[in-house]
Amino acid sequence: MAETADGLLSIEIDADNYAETAAGDVQSVPRTYQSEADFQAQKASYHAKVDHGNNYQKLILAVPTLAASSMTNGDGVGHDTAQRTRLSKKDLQLLGYAVGEMYYDREYTGVLELCTRVKQRCEIDTKTAESVARWISRCEDRLARTA
Repeated sequence: MAETADGLLSIEIDADNYAETAAGDVQSVPRTYQSEADFQAQKASYHAKVDHGNNYQKLILAVPTLAASSMTNGDGVGHDTAQRTRLSKKDLQLLGYAVGEMYYDREYTGVLELCTRVKQRCEIDTKTAESVARWISRCEDRLARTA
């Protein structure tokens, strides 16, 4: 069933033509290229992200179960539920930022309370548990020095 020389399977392509055909007439543009007009438009629309230092409030908005008044019955006594909140990676980062900010502001009792709530109310992995324990011990040391 082979075709003859005039048939479909006897198409001849010169090697030089094949390379030009495969490459096409598209001009190569470096992947990091940006025109001056595009750069000026991006420059005009740029604004720096400003952190106002309210990471604790952001954490409470993201994870409402960590609020100090959360899970209480009005008498200040927490009521444990069988279900713990699972923290996402973003929430864990925000927790670290909030603890760092509070530690810098010398709010050691606030850090202790937050870490205690995290241990009681959240499902955390071993690495996070080690970090929380380290934060607690640092704050207890600082409070012992100032007392």
